[in-house]
Amino acid sequence: MSNFLSREQLRPNSVLETLLAEEIFDRLQQAMASDPTGFCELYRDYLSDAGESLVALRLACEQNQAETLCAKAHYLKSSSLVLGLRPVAQCCADLQELGRNGNFKAAVEKVAETAELLESVRAELERKLGPGVIPSAA
Repeated sequence: MSNFLSREQLRPNSVLETLLAEEIFDRLQQAMASDPTGFCELYRDYLSDAGESLVALRLACEQNQAETLCAKAHYLKSSSLVLGLRPVAQCCADLQELGRNGNFKAAVEKVAETAELLESVRAELERKLGPGVIPSAA
């Protein structure tokens, strides 16, 4: 049996599922109940890393760097799955496939879609956790 998730497992279970899988968010929040600041920092760090990953993904597309595109997409997919952000993880899985196929034109469009999703994620996390979840501009 494989340890990897299939494309079907990455897709949201229903059309009504939000960007953030509530069961994962709630489980993490419960596990970190004694450290609510750390819980917020977990998602703030994710948003910061995701922003840096987007920059790297765009650059990899511009420079036709398939290996970098695949690696950065894999990194963002993994962190997104851990935190319950399945739609972002699905975009990243698609980016990995596009990188393997050297389809940089489609990858540019998928990176833009990922950026839009991440903006929606940021808004959802801010609604749930407050403005402290937004990374400071460095």
